Amino acid sequence: MININKTVLKVITLICFLILLTFIKTDFRLDEIFYGDSVDDAEYYYHAVTIGVDYDLDYSNQMIGVTNRNLNFENNNIAPFHPIGSGLFSFPFVLISNLLLNNFNGESLISYNYFFYSLSSIFYLFLSIKIIFKILKLLELDFKKIEVVLFIFGTGVTYFAFERFSMSHIYEFFSTSLMILLSLLLFNKSKLNLNLNFFLIGFLGFVFFSIRWTNYFIFLLPLFMLLVTNNRVMLILKNKFYVIGSLLGLGLFLLHTKLLYGIYTLNQAPIVLRVESSFREDYEKFFNFSKLFDNIIYIFNSLFTILFTPEFGLFYFAPILFLLTPLFIYFILNKKFQLSAIYLIMFFIPLMSIVVISNTAFSYGFRYLFALIPLNIVLYYKYLKDSKFVKYYLYVASIVGLIGYVVFETNSLTSLSNDYVINSFGMETRYSNPNYLNNLHKVIFEPSTYLHIIFTSFLGVLIIKLIGLFTDPVEFISTLSELNEKITFLINEYILFSWSKLFLLIIFLYLCFRNLIKD
Repeated sequence: MININKTVLKVITLICFLILLTFIKTDFRLDEIFYGDSVDDAEYYYHAVTIGVDYDLDYSNQMIGVTNRNLNFENNNIAPFHPIGSGLFSFPFVLISNLLLNNFNGESLISYNYFFYSLSSIFYLFLSIKIIFKILKLLELDFKKIEVVLFIFGTGVTYFAFERFSMSHIYEFFSTSLMILLSLLLFNKSKLNLNLNFFLIGFLGFVFFSIRWTNYFIFLLPLFMLLVTNNRVMLILKNKFYVIGSLLGLGLFLLHTKLLYGIYTLNQAPIVLRVESSFREDYEKFFNFSKLFDNIIYIFNSLFTILFTPEFGLFYFAPILFLLTPLFIYFILNKKFQLSAIYLIMFFIPLMSIVVISNTAFSYGFRYLFALIPLNIVLYYKYLKDSKFVKYYLYVASIVGLIGYVVFETNSLTSLSNDYVINSFGMETRYSNPNYLNNLHKVIFEPSTYLHIIFTSFLGVLIIKLIGLFTDPVEFISTLSELNEKITFLINEYILFSWSKLFLLIIFLYLCFRNLIKD
């Protein structure tokens, strides 16, 4: 019986791993970012490259010919307007590749540097989940690993690890997880480790802030966690090691803004508005006190939209984040007024980023809120886990959210529009899909949906390359189905993709997966 159970467990583990392999998409990983681009993904990549390859912060060679990026107010030097923080965490992957494998690029499809860079987001996703497990154990909260994973995968944050890996959101997710853990480790009995934790909380706050300059809530997290664990806030604020770490972090942060942008600042707005001037009117209206009443109404209307819109509304597509509403009510009803106040402020800050631009930020989900997923997971297990209603809602809605993520861009019905449409906020914009939820049932019963999921993943790459060992994949597949130009192009790209990189990806993913599920 024991052997049968072990066999079944191995089969289930293999199936889960293969499913995970279908999540790792080829779209961006086989389309290398080259120098001279100015899209979001490219600018984050250039941070990692200039540190890991050039060992400097001079972007002139990465951004040759890029217009509207002479953002240094002092000398007009070129610099990305996207923050440097994610590059600080991803550059070690580029550095290792550049030092060890730079002379082994045996194919022309993508370089090892770019390939290793694409693994960074996966690493930090799995590391963050492990950290969340550690946090829940430290708080002595009862939880199931599969449950936590479902709540995370049911938000769409994994899209920014498995597909749009060059964006910053996984690194924000990691920063919140680690900051919560460090805050809990303040109760470590070792004085040496205690002083180090105080220092790290102060210092890393500014390192994490450099990932996204609107994430001011990162500085409130330690104070919030002290209140959650019934400790005094002044435990941190009066600690000299926290103060030293904070001053050092602040100094280095301001030094980097002066170096890159020619000004000492904690506010990215002047830099962003030089590039995205279309946001200026929407941004500045919130500082017009004559429109205070109108702004309040607009904020509440926008909040309702964010919660319930069919276009990635939190209620349907990120249920663990939707808990911000019942959690806030819980704090008020239980007279936890300090918790409720800080919690409201922490969510209000990224919410305003969405309100100002009045869209989903041209991607999957309300991504500016994803950094707060770890916090809401902890708060759910701390305060709401005994509610069967909340638990069942999280299960059902997380499954809906997972389906919504999996079928994203598998069909025109579940893709963002290329043409201008009216989005959920009433704005005319591209890259939107106001009927996303309503279209889900139309694509989940389409066989082509699942063929697309497999074929655009690295499981598809593995299948094509295995077929290529015995026959021409194009000829073989053409006997089973009619091939269009796009499918033929993908097959040829998969054939060109080297076995060495494919094996490295599978081994890397397997190690991350095994580390996650082991006791």
